[in-house]
Amino acid sequence: MADTAGVAETRKLIAIVEDDPRLADMFSDVLGCFGNWRLHIFADGQAAKDQLPDLGANLILLDVGLPNLDGVSLYKILRGHSKTRHTPIIVITGSHDWELHRMGLQSGLFLRKPFNMHELINTIRALLPEEKKG
Repeated sequence: MADTAGVAETRKLIAIVEDDPRLADMFSDVLGCFGNWRLHIFADGQAAKDQLPDLGANLILLDVGLPNLDGVSLYKILRGHSKTRHTPIIVITGSHDWELHRMGLQSGLFLRKPFNMHELINTIRALLPEEKKG
């Protein structure tokens, strides 16, 4: 007998930390069209810091410029937390390499603004391969 109660939960969860409502909506629309992922959006760094460790996200899309707690600080907190230490994080930034190095983000996965949505989708698909149905 198939367990249908957990079907929705098998879809991978992407947490989007983005304070610009237009960009958050765009991410939501594009990711909804190109993948079968669940999405959770945070509009500020502090809310993300408080809730992300227990959310169980499979991937985090993180903007650097956030209110209440900046994305660089949040990145470092998430990397230091036992529940999010190994969660892939794609950092969205308009910063140059030297600025990222100065901020302490010299290593990591970055998506530079402006970016192509296909680049984002391909990166997510590489990090979250879809389950084979069989």
